[in-house]
Amino acid sequence: MEPISAMTPARGFTLIEMLVVLAIIATVTMITLSGQATFNSSVLLTDSAYTVALSLRQMQAFGLSSRSFNGTTNTAGYGAHFVKGTGGSYILFADTAKGAFTPLATCPVGASATAPDAKPGDCVYQPADGLVQQYSFGRGISVTNFCGKTAGGSTICSSGTLNSLDITFVRSNTTDTIITGQTSGSTVLTSAEIEVSSPDGNAKRYVCVSQIGQISVSNSRCP
Repeated sequence: MEPISAMTPARGFTLIEMLVVLAIIATVTMITLSGQATFNSSVLLTDSAYTVALSLRQMQAFGLSSRSFNGTTNTAGYGAHFVKGTGGSYILFADTAKGAFTPLATCPVGASATAPDAKPGDCVYQPADGLVQQYSFGRGISVTNFCGKTAGGSTICSSGTLNSLDITFVRSNTTDTIITGQTSGSTVLTSAEIEVSSPDGNAKRYVCVSQIGQISVSNSRCP
């Protein structure tokens, strides 16, 4: 018989090796969770921007199809109303009321209330207008800024003098969209930009609206 050789004792992990492995696992887990959180935040932000765009599309469809609102006769325009400082909310409205000031020259409301082509509303939001929906974002998403371009080509924003923004769709209009900003008075705008931001403000999406009715979502500022 051959002599039995001494068995080599089994070697396990040392404490240092175990600590190194645990540190690697913890690092990979943190990177994965961080990446997942960033991805989820990006998806939520993009989804919120598209919610705004789809809200505008809905108002566009209502306005151009002459949809009645609570028995309102003739054609009621429909639109969206954004106010500086309200953060995560905006109003979708049926343009059924006239304000104290003369309707915009671009608003096709008719020469008088009794004219055959008379329409309710004045193409800007009034508290007496019909409320379609008041939408509020959650999870820290908010509208942090909105801007519009004037006919002269200058840009005014809610980060400056622009206090509110109305985007109204009315059938039988020379342009598809009537965009109005309120500063010290009403200003007709040729385009609008709505900035939607993540909770930390580091990521942004932009909803772009043109006067001919184009509505889009962009990762960068609107042209």
